[in-house]
Amino acid sequence: MSNFTRKEFFVVALMLFAMFFGAGNFILPPMLGKEAGENFYVAILFFCATGVVLPVLGVAAVARAGTLKDLSSRVSPLFALIFVAAIYISIGPALAIPRASNMPYEIMIAPYVENLDFKFGVIDGKLFIYSCIYFALNYYVCINPSKVLNTLGRYLTPILLTLIAVFFITALFVTDVNIASASERYTKHAVATAFVEGYQTMDALAALVFGISVVAALKTYGINDEKKLSVITVKAGLFAGVILMIVYILLGYLGYIYGNTFSAENGAVLLSSISNDLFGHFGRIILGFTALLACITTTIGLINSTSVYFSSVTKIKYKTWVILWVVISLIIANYGLTQILKFSVPVLIAIYPIAIVLIILSLINNLIDSSKIVYCATVYTAALIGILNALDLSGFTIGETKILDLIGVSPILLKLPFYDAMLGWVVPVIVMFAISFIIYSIKKKDNY
Repeated sequence: MSNFTRKEFFVVALMLFAMFFGAGNFILPPMLGKEAGENFYVAILFFCATGVVLPVLGVAAVARAGTLKDLSSRVSPLFALIFVAAIYISIGPALAIPRASNMPYEIMIAPYVENLDFKFGVIDGKLFIYSCIYFALNYYVCINPSKVLNTLGRYLTPILLTLIAVFFITALFVTDVNIASASERYTKHAVATAFVEGYQTMDALAALVFGISVVAALKTYGINDEKKLSVITVKAGLFAGVILMIVYILLGYLGYIYGNTFSAENGAVLLSSISNDLFGHFGRIILGFTALLACITTTIGLINSTSVYFSSVTKIKYKTWVILWVVISLIIANYGLTQILKFSVPVLIAIYPIAIVLIILSLINNLIDSSKIVYCATVYTAALIGILNALDLSGFTIGETKILDLIGVSPILLKLPFYDAMLGWVVPVIVMFAISFIIYSIKKKDNY
């Protein structure tokens, strides 16, 4: 560790920040600031808990375990296969890629073509043409890797940070504070709503995949000791996390002070309106172009990594997976950013509790010694309640009857503490951990 220089540390830390900060992270804090109103400061704090703290812990958790597959295999090999695939699909073609592809369109193009009536049936023709061009470029680069986008990525983070700082400082001096009243969900459950809203950054899920990349980067500097890897990874994560938290607070504050100035259905529209108010059309174009660079490097990386993973666990070639993910992402992208964000909530409500529990268990693994009893009891409890909560939230029905009413679990779920705040899994997981840990301790004692 003594040979690991400060400069090398900053290189790794900034690499980690760049991994976490995709263009999609632009759109959530401003909308939170707008909707939270007078509860903004509490809301942004708990948003950062899932948007910053959990990703940092996630990197450390995977660093300790080895890989996401190693970590999730502590539950069972079958669970690991399903869960790892679900993570890749969620941060890839199902949610993150379509969301990222839509953001530049919402900021840079949609405001200028909103009055243009151009459709292919029920499909917005303008968005469809943009999506085809966007994903054709993604396909081309994924099949023919280019150093150009890697170079753009190296300079992208300073551009993004500078732009956000300029927006924030300008807004402080020229904007009249116009705070909106807190929306109903931030009035009733400000803490829980902001905590769950942080799920949508998807960074805790991405951290489970990116963690191995950080460890690999550290190993190139000759660091192989597990303890040193964990310590440096945590320190780099904390450094990246501090920057990420500052960015979220600044973006959230912009939405907070503009809360009652603009109506917006999502954070991209809100940011577009703010940039236009501060700098005119030029500001909107610059923001959109910067978002485009951020998005395209993010989506290319996700398509590439997801295709590499699935080609490694199947007999299907990498190129075929690229084509499949590009087509699926293009189809989902044409539902529009607002619909993608709405659809993402139930999916993340199902997956995030599992990820959180795995992260925590990995960090205390020395205490539980990879006990299958503890891992299975807690993870499966989180999975069951998370999936049921997601089905409930989605309103999925068979005929006219909600599926949860059909199987008779609704009354039980509604009695769970914090269920109405979408955190019904917390108390049952704690209870199951306590019970399984006692069983593990007794069995361990009997073996001595």
